[in-house]
Amino acid sequence: MQNRPARPDTACSGRAVLRTRVAAVVAGAALLTSLGAGCSGGAKPADAQSLLSSAKATLDSASSAHFTLSSANATTSGGTTITGGEGDLQRPDKLKGSLNVVVHGVTASVQVVAVGNQVYAELPFTTKFSKIDPSAFGLGNPSQLIDPSQGLSSLLSSATGANVTGQQRINGELVDEVSATIPGASVPVLPDANPSAPVQLVAAIDPSSHQLRRVTLTGPFVKAGVSSTFTLTLTSYGEDVQITLPSAS
Repeated sequence: MQNRPARPDTACSGRAVLRTRVAAVVAGAALLTSLGAGCSGGAKPADAQSLLSSAKATLDSASSAHFTLSSANATTSGGTTITGGEGDLQRPDKLKGSLNVVVHGVTASVQVVAVGNQVYAELPFTTKFSKIDPSAFGLGNPSQLIDPSQGLSSLLSSATGANVTGQQRINGELVDEVSATIPGASVPVLPDANPSAPVQLVAAIDPSSHQLRRVTLTGPFVKAGVSSTFTLTLTSYGEDVQITLPSAS
C-alpha cells in the first residue's frame, strides 16, 4: 500500500495566517500613527504662559530686530495718527525707520531716528532732520519699543487670561498663537484714546526658536469706544544694526 504525504493541520495553518494578518494590521496602524504625528508637528504645543515667557526672554536677549507695522481702522478726521511703518530696533534704546502718519487727513511717510530720549524726524515738506517731541504727535518715544520693562516684550509678561488658540504659518514658518488681554495703559509708543480699557493681544510665537514673530493689538487706540488694530511683525533677530543720531538742521 502506497504511503501518502501527511496532510497539514488545517486549524494550525489557519491560526498562523490569522496571526500574520493581525501583525500586519498592527504594524500598519503604528506606521499611520507615526506619520500622523510627523504631519501635525509632533510634540504638543507648550502652554500659553511658557510660550509668552520664552518669547519675552528671547526678544530681550536679541541685540536687534527688524519691524514692520500695519494697522486697520486707525485713521481719524483730525489730529495725528500713526498707521504703519518699517525699520530697525537696536538694543538698548534705538530705533530707525519710516513711519506712516496721517496729519489732519493727509498721509505722509516720516523718517524717524530715536536714541534714548532724543527723537529726530524728517518731517513732510522738509529735507533735514529736526529734533521733535513725539508726544506732540500723540505718540510715545519710539525707542521704548525694545525696552524690556516698558516696551513690546513687557506686554507678554503683563498678559492675563492667556490661551493657545491655534497655529498658522507666517512666511512659511509654523507658529503658535496665544490670545490674551493686556492693560491699555501698558501699550508702548501707540496712541490710546482710552487707556483704562483693556486691549486684546494675539502673539504669534515660533515654538522652536522662541522668537516673537508677530503681535496684533486691538483696542480703542484712536477713538474711545472704537476698536483699531495694530500689527507689528518682527524678523531678522540679532543682525548687525548700527543706529546713530542724524545731524539736526
